[in-house]
Amino acid sequence: MKEKPDLRIINQEAGRNAAQLAEQMSDEELRQAILKALQSQGYPGDDLPPGIDTTRVGLLDLIAGMVAIGQSAPVD
Repeated sequence: MKEKPDLRIINQEAGRNAAQLAEQMSDEELRQAILKALQSQGYPGDDLPPGIDTTRVGLLDLIAGMVAIGQSAPVD
């Protein structure tokens, strides 16, 4: 039986990866970077999860939240 991905770890790593590149990207590049970062950590979808604000401000807020989670609970 396949283990479910640990969303805490997915959020931490995705946040770190996306935050490093966010300032240099267009809105669509930012969206794709977030999706790619999530997928690299085990997110199974082909699009961002439903309910996520996909405006630039919403995506930057998502990154900030993932980074905050990563800083409050570091990956061992």
